[in-house]
Amino acid sequence: MNDAAESLDPLRLPLTGERLIEASAGTGKTFTIAALYLRLLLGLGGSAAFPRPLTVEELLVVTFTEAATEELRGRIRSNIHELRIACLRETTDNPLYARLLDEIADKKQAAQWLLLAERQMDEAAVFTIHGFCQRMLSLNAFESGMLFEQQLIEDESLLRYQACADFWRRHCYPLPRDIAQVVFETWKGPQALLRDIDRYLQGEAPVIKAPPSDNETLASRHEHILARINQIKQQWRDSVDELDGLLEAPGSIGVNLIALTRVSGSKRSAHGRRKKPKAISCLMRWRNSPSAF
Repeated sequence: MNDAAESLDPLRLPLTGERLIEASAGTGKTFTIAALYLRLLLGLGGSAAFPRPLTVEELLVVTFTEAATEELRGRIRSNIHELRIACLRETTDNPLYARLLDEIADKKQAAQWLLLAERQMDEAAVFTIHGFCQRMLSLNAFESGMLFEQQLIEDESLLRYQACADFWRRHCYPLPRDIAQVVFETWKGPQALLRDIDRYLQGEAPVIKAPPSDNETLASRHEHILARINQIKQQWRDSVDELDGLLEAPGSIGVNLIALTRVSGSKRSAHGRRKKPKAISCLMRWRNSPSAF
């Protein structure tokens, strides 16, 4: 078996069996498919030809995008018309058509076949992959169990936003003010929420560090967290002298912060003692405030 890649000649490619063609952008895929279409219509290619000429209704061309589909349909239609004119004139300046003309024994018969194909091009099966699948499901609705009329959605972004907005309306609007404030600090609205979770809606699995229990609600988790915070505050208040001493002990975070404020030029108090750094002051206010969390 020869695994070496070969350059593709669209007029000599065997049209029976299976063929794998590798092509990047701008390498002539549309040109090649349109040329193969002409060969199949006229049964050209010598020993590499299809056993018999095919009609438009027997040919299926499938591509990826709607834009590529329209381009391909237009190119095939144009090629059929131009080759038909070349057959009638028995001459052409186009190198592709010239090579095809050399293989056509009865050019008048070929012109008739091409005229018939040109008239059938409005019914040509040139589809996107998803468009062809939808067509097959519609034509075989009973066998496939599909609806007769259904719309194929190519862009799900609007549906994802609608689902996110519906979730926001159902679950965030009724929240108590304190919980809503916590949510609002993270996400200003459904659009912001969607930006953070969109990758999960498209298949990526999230890593949940503390998954909720079956009966847990957002309100119950919020209350549980507040209870934990208040418990920590109470433990601090119960041991306030000991903890304050630890903050002011040599090598502690409190002393290190005070040292940093000296470097940055913090002000002295009226009694000549340096004020506590802002971080420690905020921490102590948080400890003494029943509402701050």
